[in-house]
Amino acid sequence: MIELLKKQSLMKVLFLIILIIIPFSISDYFDEVIPEKISSDLRFYEINTCSISLFEFLLHNPNVIYQDHYKIRFNNYSSIACFGQITGIDQLGYDFYISIGTNTLINLYLQSTVWLFLISFLPRKKIYEKLKILDYVSLVSTATILTGLIYSENRFYQNAFFELDLLSKKSYLYLYFYFFTIGYFSLNILNNRSSKIINFLPLGFLFIGLFSGMNFYFLSIYFCIIGIKYLFKNKSVRKIFSVLNFLIFFWSFNAIGMFYYLKPDKVRGLSHGDYNFLSVAFWSYFIIFSIIGLFFFIRNKKNSVNYESFKNNILISGFLILVLGYLGSSMPFFNFMNYYYFGQTKYGTTNQNLFSVDSWGVTEAWRGFFPSAETVGEFFALGILISFLYRGNRNSFLTYLGVFTLFFGLLASNNRAALFTLLLCIVLKINKENKLKSTTKFLIFIPVGLILLYFIRFENLLYSFDFSSNKIINMGRSYSLESNLSSSIQYLSNIEDKNFFIRSIFLLFGFLAFLINRSELWGIFLARFNPSGSELLFGTGPFILSNHYGEIDIFNKRVFTGTELGFLLPHSSLLLIFVFLGVIGGLVLILLMIKVLFEERTRNHDLFLITVFISINLIKSDSILYLPSLMLYLCFFILLSKKNLEKELF
Repeated sequence: MIELLKKQSLMKVLFLIILIIIPFSISDYFDEVIPEKISSDLRFYEINTCSISLFEFLLHNPNVIYQDHYKIRFNNYSSIACFGQITGIDQLGYDFYISIGTNTLINLYLQSTVWLFLISFLPRKKIYEKLKILDYVSLVSTATILTGLIYSENRFYQNAFFELDLLSKKSYLYLYFYFFTIGYFSLNILNNRSSKIINFLPLGFLFIGLFSGMNFYFLSIYFCIIGIKYLFKNKSVRKIFSVLNFLIFFWSFNAIGMFYYLKPDKVRGLSHGDYNFLSVAFWSYFIIFSIIGLFFFIRNKKNSVNYESFKNNILISGFLILVLGYLGSSMPFFNFMNYYYFGQTKYGTTNQNLFSVDSWGVTEAWRGFFPSAETVGEFFALGILISFLYRGNRNSFLTYLGVFTLFFGLLASNNRAALFTLLLCIVLKINKENKLKSTTKFLIFIPVGLILLYFIRFENLLYSFDFSSNKIINMGRSYSLESNLSSSIQYLSNIEDKNFFIRSIFLLFGFLAFLINRSELWGIFLARFNPSGSELLFGTGPFILSNHYGEIDIFNKRVFTGTELGFLLPHSSLLLIFVFLGVIGGLVLILLMIKVLFEERTRNHDLFLITVFISINLIKSDSILYLPSLMLYLCFFILLSKKNLEKELF
């Protein structure tokens, strides 16, 4: 039996290798079209498009694999016949951009197959769990929602599915079949391995799982199916969903006639693009069902959590993220393959210097493999914290190597907040374990306080409170156009005239922003934040940013540097929650988190420290916009709360 399993695993590995290589290797290697060496004369590749596969090209241009002035990029708007072929080469300065044809329809099946094969290596349940009627109903519903999402976000998908006429009903039948098939196999494979998967959640930072050319994650399909299933199964879910239905109608109604558009960039998968009635409705249902599914998936598997295994998977994931990130930064071929087969939301960095400084002498954050340096820095710090909390009496050499790698990655990410909260949580753990005396506590916390002072810079404390607290408003006005002021800037411009309570809260918020170097970024956020009274209370919908970025025009250059502003995120999950859910929804969620932290702080002190770490860092990072961090963070809150969180929610 063991020998049979080994043979099956070997066959899977061989098939997986073939599956990865073949799509980019199909070519006539014996025809008269022989790839030329790349030079400034690119006429050969202009004439012979879709005739040379990537691997045939690399056989004749091996230097493209490792020389960083070459950039291999996907062209998701190619025909199926051009998949894996050279569709063109452009020269910009000293850099050559090599375009490789891919096709969104092929991407859906090829990427899904690779990821499902990887999941299939996990041990399967002894008794195979077959799909039931309710599973099929949920599967049909999910495929319908996804098809409706494509229909409603025509502006985003019209190029991705250029071979299909998105005005034809027949095309949507094809898409429905695609989504149904992917969902069917995902449900079968994941359901029969779900008890083990929860320990592999840290690997989500490695296998991100975003479809190339699409705006949703592979795992979101599975979680959406599970969420709909629990809508039918759980009476409490149906009750709360009846309230959510009113909110979805409200969000969708507000989008009528707006037609704002946001190119999601690095937050593809958890950022809505096309702002109209139908797209907001379909997107809201998809996201809400996915979050419900994720919640119950984690809750049902919480007893399967093995913290030693969880820790080891964080160490493995962190090591591979750092290694693959560096290989991708220095070798174009790795950068290309990382993006496609790991499902990255953005190409990995090409900056090979992990500790570089900009022209102003400021240390640059190195994001490596992940789209956000801030979020991956949190992951590295969280991995170190978990390794410390769940350390054994004897740690192997590989454990120490993994922790060192995580610490190295944390320093490269330049995430000072994550580093500080890591040190704070470690000190709190030492205090808890040893029941330190007051004098000892004081001596231990002094260095932590000094580090905090170093990070916020002592000179920042010398400014007047009036200057510090009002800087966020001043920055917001600096980026605002007088002809198009946001409602938030209009309201806050005369903050001194507001009642004492509102003025005090916002000035304290502004002072915090100043201390943690968020005055400019949060000021830009205020310059864009233009809610109506109802939107201020209830938000604009889950993970919907298109109206936030499309409604108000602002000054498009950085005030201090003159560089292009680009697509800047608020750098605060707290602010994002208020955009999505409004003041009411945001406060309910925040108060629930505080309640869980307060009530469960003594039951499991280790999990309490982990969730404290997460909560502090969410104030100044956009981590909820990435599925890997959203899954991991929600997992720890559910593990901490056990029964309480479910009781509060459902």
